[in-house]
Amino acid sequence: MKRFLKSQKGFTLVEVIVVAVIVAILAAVAIPLYNGYVTSSRQNVVQNAAGAAASFCAAARNSGTIPTVDVTARTITGAQNTIFNFPVGVTMSLGGAGSIPAGGTVTATDTTPPGYNATQNW
Repeated sequence: MKRFLKSQKGFTLVEVIVVAVIVAILAAVAIPLYNGYVTSSRQNVVQNAAGAAASFCAAARNSGTIPTVDVTARTITGAQNTIFNFPVGVTMSLGGAGSIPAGGTVTATDTTPPGYNATQNW
């Protein structure tokens, strides 16, 4: 009987609890950091999309074309059928009705909650 008990191997309850506490501490630190990175990343995507779309619209307008938005196709069309594709999860709108004057506004909206907005003039 003694021989059987000596050959058993494994972790003690104290060792398992220590490891569980360490994992919980790491999770408590990592999860808020990760959420912060995701939030700032979404904000950056929306801001960058608005800036890129504004640049695209300004170039299209300078070449004599009025840019148009197709929300279904997720595109903005400019001069000579050039197309700007906006990112997944972001919707775009161009300020103005009908003929958009030089110096219009592009608004990008993140459709993922909580939903971030960015506006860029061109």
